[in-house]
Amino acid sequence: MKTLYTGIGHSNSSSSSNNSNKMALGKSIKMYLTIFIATTCIYMVLYQYHMSRQPLASNDVVKHQDKTSSSYIASYWWAPMSLLSAVNNNSNNNINNNNDNIMNLTINKTTRTTLEQIQKDNGRSIITVSLAVPTDSRQSTSAAAATTATIATTTTTAAVANVAAVVTTTTTTTKTKTLATTAAATQTKIKLRNGQSYRPINKAGHNPMRPTTISTTTTTTISSSRTTRPTFLAISDPPPLYIITPTYRRPEQLAELTRLGYTLKHVVNLLWLVIEDANKTNPLVAHTLDRIGVPYEYLVAPMPEEYKATKRAKPRGVSNRNRGLDYLRANASEGVLYFADDDNTYDISIFEQMRYIQKVGMWPVGLVTKTGVSSPIIRNGKLDGYYDGWIGGRKYPVDMAGFAVSVKFLHERPHAKMPFKPGYEEDGFLRSLGPLANAEIELLADQCRDILTWHTQTKKNPPASPVNFTRYGQTNLEFIEKLLVRP
Repeated sequence: MKTLYTGIGHSNSSSSSNNSNKMALGKSIKMYLTIFIATTCIYMVLYQYHMSRQPLASNDVVKHQDKTSSSYIASYWWAPMSLLSAVNNNSNNNINNNNDNIMNLTINKTTRTTLEQIQKDNGRSIITVSLAVPTDSRQSTSAAAATTATIATTTTTAAVANVAAVVTTTTTTTKTKTLATTAAATQTKIKLRNGQSYRPINKAGHNPMRPTTISTTTTTTISSSRTTRPTFLAISDPPPLYIITPTYRRPEQLAELTRLGYTLKHVVNLLWLVIEDANKTNPLVAHTLDRIGVPYEYLVAPMPEEYKATKRAKPRGVSNRNRGLDYLRANASEGVLYFADDDNTYDISIFEQMRYIQKVGMWPVGLVTKTGVSSPIIRNGKLDGYYDGWIGGRKYPVDMAGFAVSVKFLHERPHAKMPFKPGYEEDGFLRSLGPLANAEIELLADQCRDILTWHTQTKKNPPASPVNFTRYGQTNLEFIEKLLVRP
C-alpha cells in the first residue's frame, strides 16, 4: 500500500509539472504575439504617416493597389525600410524634377527669365517666356529687346525646333510698351487655345494693333520694386474687342472695376480701355487692373473745367469715352468698340455676338427707367422704333450699354464723337455716325428678344472714416487703410 501511494503521488507531481510548462509556453507565445502585433501596428501607423506627408504631383495618376495582394500587405512589413530611404529618394526625385521642368535663362543682371510653359504642336515646341524688369529702368527694357537668348534643352523625343518666344515686358501703368520677339521664321504657325492659328510677325516698328499679331496674357506679379502686366496684341480671327470703360474716384470704384474685370477675363482677344476722370493715374486702380489680369490700357481724361463748375447735370464720362475713341483711331484698324460702364452687368455671350458687327449693332438693356427695359422695337424682322421710358426727342433713345460700333466704320466717320450734353450722349454719338439707315443696324440678342445686359447700379457708400492708428497701430488695418478709396 505504501508503494502504491508513492507511485500515485509521483504521478500527480509529474502531471502538475507538465501543466505548468504548458501554461508558461502559452504565456510566452501570447507575449510574443502581442509584441509582434503591437510592433506591426506601430510600423503601419508610421508608414501611413510617412505616405501622407509625401506630396503628389498634380499630373500624376495614382492607382490604388489591391488590398488583397501580397505586395500591398508586404509594404507594411517593409515600412521601416521605406522610412529610411525616403529622404534619399525624395531628394533625388526633386533634383530630377527640377532638372526636367525648370530652365532659368539669364540674359543680364537686370533681366531674369523663367520658362513658364512648353507645349507641343505637330512636332514643334512653343515656349512662352515672361520677363520681369524693374519699372524704373528704361535701359533694362531696351536691353531686353536687343539681347538674344540662346536656349539649349535636351528632350527624349526630338530636339526643340521652330521655337517662337513671346516676350511680355514690364512697363509703367501710364505707358505700355510691347515687345514681340520671334526666334523662328515668320512662317511658323502657332496654335491658340481656342483652335485658331496665326503667324507671328518679325517686323520692326509694326503697329501692335494690326491683325495677324498675337494676344498674350502673362501671370500678374505685383511687388514693391517690380511689376509685370498683361499685354495685348490684336488677332484678326476672332475680331478683337475694345471695351471702353469710364471711371472716376469713389468708394465703390475698385469693387466695380473688379466685378467687370473678372467678367471680361472670360472673353478672348480683348483690350480693356480704362479711362479715369482725373489728372493723373491712381496706383490703387493700376494695382487692381494688374491683379485681374485682363490686357488693358489705363488712361486719364479729366472733365473740362467749364462742365465741372456748372450747377446743372454734368456730362459724366464723355471726355473718357472720347479719349477712348481717339485711342482707337490711332492704334486700331479693325474689331468692335463697346462702351461698358463699370456698374453694369453683362452676359459674356453678348461680347461674342458683337464681334462681327459690320457697322452698328443694338440689343435690349434691362433695368432702365420706369419701363424696366430699353430696347429697339422689331416688327416683321425690321427695326420699327425704340421702346424706352424717356424718349426726350431723341432719334436713338437707347442706353449706353445697348449698342456697339465697328472700328472700321468709326474710321469712316473721322468726326464722330460724343457730345457734352447730359442725357443725349448716346443719341449724339449715333447721330455723328450718320448717314446710318435703320436697315444697316444689326439686331443682336436673338433679334432683340433676349436681355443680355443690365443697367444695374451699385449702392452709394459714404466715405470711410479714418483709422485710429493710436489704437490700431502695428496691425493689418495699416495696410487696409491704404486700399480705401475716398472721394
